[in-house]
Amino acid sequence: MTILEQNRSIELERPDLEGLPSYELPKGYRATWYSPGDEQHWVDIHVQADRYNTITVERHRRAFGDDAAELGRRQLFLRAGDGAVVGTATAWYAGESPATPLGRVHWVAIVPAHQGRGLAKPLLALVCWRLRELGHRRAYLDTSTARVPAVNLYRQFGFAPRIASPEDRAIWQELAPFLKAPLDLG
Repeated sequence: MTILEQNRSIELERPDLEGLPSYELPKGYRATWYSPGDEQHWVDIHVQADRYNTITVERHRRAFGDDAAELGRRQLFLRAGDGAVVGTATAWYAGESPATPLGRVHWVAIVPAHQGRGLAKPLLALVCWRLRELGHRRAYLDTSTARVPAVNLYRQFGFAPRIASPEDRAIWQELAPFLKAPLDLG
């Protein structure tokens, strides 16, 4: 079984939020921040885009709590010209406090019918810029080895493997042949 089929958890980190790229959304799309009731949009997007997790409103609540004001500052949705909500990502934080210097890019997804339309880079850029605006100085995210296109995107944005153990190093070494850019594990 390949590392892709094993779908192992991995983390990436960006040591700072300086020099972030900017990308415009394609014509016909717009970005909006969370409003009460968007939990169901978040669920709908992830149910379509995520074949590895069970997605429910309760999962949203466990991940983000129920502070609508905080979500309004941090959770982004992409909408198509017809108003359909087609993507989401969250500029979250590590730990219990939003004041931490470590931000978290969390729960990124685009519905399959809108993938390949140039939405991923603007979505990630908007969330990274929001982390910076909110005072975070660096960022991390977690994903899995089955999500190679996402890993390649994150690496283009300056995220690098977070190696905390020999097991992490082994996973990244096994994943390296599937990635677009060479991987330097030091």
